[in-house]
Amino acid sequence: MSTLNTKQEASADLPERCPACGRPLVNLTSGRCPICDFAVADEPVTGEDRSPYAQSTASRRRAWWGMCRWVWGAGRERLGHLALMRSSAASRRFARATVVRLALTSAVCCLLLSGWHAIDPLPGVAEVEHSTPTGKGCLPVAGATAESLDGRIRRGEAVALWWNALQGGIGAALAIIWAAILARLLSVFLAKGVETSLGKQHRGQGRLTAALCYSAAWAVPLLPAGLLLALSPISEVAELAGWSFQPPALLFFAAAAVLGALGLLAWWFGLIRLATTVPVRSRRRVLFFCMIWVPLVGTTLLAAPAWGMWYLRDLLIPVLHLQW
Repeated sequence: MSTLNTKQEASADLPERCPACGRPLVNLTSGRCPICDFAVADEPVTGEDRSPYAQSTASRRRAWWGMCRWVWGAGRERLGHLALMRSSAASRRFARATVVRLALTSAVCCLLLSGWHAIDPLPGVAEVEHSTPTGKGCLPVAGATAESLDGRIRRGEAVALWWNALQGGIGAALAIIWAAILARLLSVFLAKGVETSLGKQHRGQGRLTAALCYSAAWAVPLLPAGLLLALSPISEVAELAGWSFQPPALLFFAAAAVLGALGLLAWWFGLIRLATTVPVRSRRRVLFFCMIWVPLVGTTLLAAPAWGMWYLRDLLIPVLHLQW
């Protein structure tokens, strides 16, 4: 008799009464008669979500962070335990909470990176008012000091820096849409890919379904990476305004790149480790999917919506009269 994974399967595949005691089979969750404990069906291979996040009674914020640390510190035994948990409301809520954090970080990043415009003066002209942007939402952010103005004009460097808040707002809104689309496409791709890669004898058991949701914990390094990238305009503002502290832009970009690469590689490696927990007969196919198809298709899913949102932003700017 086939393995039971849910209550619905139990009611559909089992007789109405226990063959041993003749009692009605109700509330059957373990494959055994609740009255006489007769083994009516095989025990389910996978089990309910018993992760710290699912069992936590603390505030969701602390539970989310605690679950992240639980996933990061998972050894071989814990990974095997996690791989046999079926997807639950808690695991899906954890994934959504992580996606919301990533979406908000992306929105802040696009808000502060979009809409910048540097004023380059004409050669030999000290007055730059004629170069003031005329589009809606333009705000002056920094201008060259009186001491450095002539020198910057001679060198052909920017003498003023403006920011269009409305352009930044459009970028932030599109970033949230992009994050939602990306999360949905990626979750469907992973779920379908893993299930298809499993052998027929291991499909329909719910293997790795909760683990894929909780693997979102590896994306946490992308949060500080996005915030560091969002702070990179400080470099140009500090140089133009003549601040005593002028951090180089390369510092922000390098730190963001390192953290971003760390998060993506850790998530990829985490999926590979999860693939090693499946039964031997299916392991090679699941490993191939996680090692080869995930980075290839994942990169496409990451880039395609991003390009579409950027293209849509460029179309909206002139329509809303936000151009310079």
